[in-house]
Order: sequence, then structure tokens, then C-alpha cells
Amino acid sequence: MKTKALVLVALIVLFAASLGYALLREVWREEALLRASISGVVEVDPRLYAVGAADIVKTDRLVLMLVHPETRQPVALRFETPLVPPQTVRIGQADARDGRELSGAYLVVGITDKDGEIFKVTPGEVYGRSAAAIPLGTEQFRLVLSEPFRGSLFNRPSPGLAAGSVAPDSAAESGDPARAHDPRFGIAGTITVSRALQGHAKPTDRLVILMFDVELSRPVAFKIIPHTLLPQRFSISLPPEARPGAKSAYHLRILTDRNNDPFGSTDGELIGRSAQPIPLGTRDLVFELDQPYRR
Repeated sequence: MKTKALVLVALIVLFAASLGYALLREVWREEALLRASISGVVEVDPRLYAVGAADIVKTDRLVLMLVHPETRQPVALRFETPLVPPQTVRIGQADARDGRELSGAYLVVGITDKDGEIFKVTPGEVYGRSAAAIPLGTEQFRLVLSEPFRGSLFNRPSPGLAAGSVAPDSAAESGDPARAHDPRFGIAGTITVSRALQGHAKPTDRLVILMFDVELSRPVAFKIIPHTLLPQRFSISLPPEARPGAKSAYHLRILTDRNNDPFGSTDGELIGRSAQPIPLGTRDLVFELDQPYRR
């Protein structure tokens, strides 16, 4: 009887020791994760909701990145779904690209994504970036998504506009330097609206810019600007793959999009079409939206 009791006690002690070791290993693992990661809360600036620039639904995902402060290259990537801000997040070594070892401090970038394409701009997507690099091991950082997303890893600023000023070209960028505007293969200028249609365009409309090869009957380049603040600067270039053998001039078609469907029209949308092909390298074109868009 005494032997059975000793065996039972030994089993209980062994189980307790195993459980304690497992718990201790989990604590060590959690501490290691914390040391090699950045954790905190992601919020959306309520002012974006007030002006209609933020549209967050549960099917959106949050794209969270750690970016090297000097090379400006992403070193870690994490997706959070569903997105219900304010949301607690963590990103670090477990999310590192190619398993590379992380150390030091990184910029934190957050982007909301509606369509599964990170650098494609969709109305309602918003962006935020930490003002300075945050050291790994930080547990209480706060990231505020405070701007409409404009299509690149480093959102360009969107300064306030004085009355009568020309809005900057804040068009979507691919994030690929090879696809930046090249004046030799592009057209740039200012988009205006005819006097008869003044007031029809809304700031929440998108601008869709299409460069057409009439002989091919299709666009060879397109660009989407996520807001309409006319008069407004714009630029568009042929993509690198279309530059060999490029023609010297192309037609432009620019339209406003209110229903997230550039190929279907709705009330209030506007369009302009160039009557003649416009030479590549044009820098000061004044392009007028002069017709209601009907399709």
C-alpha cells in the first residue's frame, strides 16, 4: 500500500514538474517574442470619418509593415483580418521577410486594404506611419491611421489647399521606382472643369486618367487619383514595358468616378477627351472636363 502511494505521489510530482516546465517555456517564448517584436494599438483618426475619407468595414484587412529607416525597405509584413479599430497588434521577427534576423528600431506603416492589392488605391482606404523608428521590444506603441491612402509605402503629404489654388497630383503610385513619372514618356498638366459643369465634381470622386493608343482602341496607361479637387495637377507615363517602340503622341481621356466603376456611369460624373493626340513630354497641358459622363 505504501509503495502504491509513493508511486502516485511520484507521478503527481512528475506531472506538476512537466506542467511547470511547459508553462515556463511558454513564458520564455512569449518574452522572446516581445523582445523581437513591436506591439500596441492601431486606431483611425475620427476626422477621416467626418470628411468621408475613411470607410472601414469588417472585410477590410490591415496591412502592417516594419520598414528599415535608412533603406526604406519593408523587412516584415503582417495582415490582420478582420479590421475592427482600435485594434491590438504585434509585428516582429515571426513576420520577417525571408527569415532575416531583425534588430534595432524600425518605422511602422499601417494601410487598410479592401481589394487584396496592397498598393492599389480604393476609396476609403487609410494610411498611417510612425513619426520615428520604434525599437523592437516596445509594447505600447500607438499608430494612428490619419490620411487617405495614396498608393505608396511612404504616403506623400496632402497639404491644406488655399482658395483658388491648384491641388497637387497625389495620384496612386505602384511603390516601384521604375514606374515613377518619367517626363520623356509622359504627359503632365492641370485638370480643370468647364464653367457649365462647375460644382458637379465632389472631393470624394476619384479621377481616372487614361492614355489611349487610338489605333489599338485601348488604353496603354492608366492612373487613379483617389480624390477630385479641381483645378488639379496630374501626370501620367507609359509603363516601362510599353516604352520600347512608343509613339510620339497619345490621346487622353480623364473622367470622375463616383460609384467605384470607371466603366459604368452614374449621375454627376464628368469626362473630357482630347480632340488630338498629345505629344509625350508635354508638361503644361490644361485639360478640361467638359461633358457629363454617360455610358
